[in-house]
Amino acid sequence: MNKYFLILGITIFFSGCASKKRETIPSTLDPIYIQRATDFAKTQFESCMTGKYVPITKDIATPWLVREWNEEEERKTCKEINERFGNLTELKIAKTQYYKESYIYRFKAKYSKLNEYSEIRVYTTLDHKFSAYIIKEVWLDKYTKFNPKK
Repeated sequence: MNKYFLILGITIFFSGCASKKRETIPSTLDPIYIQRATDFAKTQFESCMTGKYVPITKDIATPWLVREWNEEEERKTCKEINERFGNLTELKIAKTQYYKESYIYRFKAKYSKLNEYSEIRVYTTLDHKFSAYIIKEVWLDKYTKFNPKK
């Protein structure tokens, strides 16, 4: 009888462990996701040059990003980018990585008013929905966590 409970206990233990599903992080990202991130970055930052607002929908982005990024916010941000950086003249993917439940696509960006490369980052969730994008004035080869100055 004790043997029966021991086997039953071990079976329940192992079945409980097996049922915990964890997202598998691929060693490399599919090129389609890199292209989507590139297109997203280009679309958002080219809108600064054209002045045409490009809405972000829940189909491609997280609800938080959809709520936070609106036409007024885009115009304000674009004005600041255009004044400080100038026009986007070059954008190339430099690195992709995984950090704290996000994929990060790091782009080297060249702007008309800057002599050095700056950085554009596009963040996505594990299911590849855009969750954030940022611009850093200076490109650093080593990844540094983004801490906006408030």
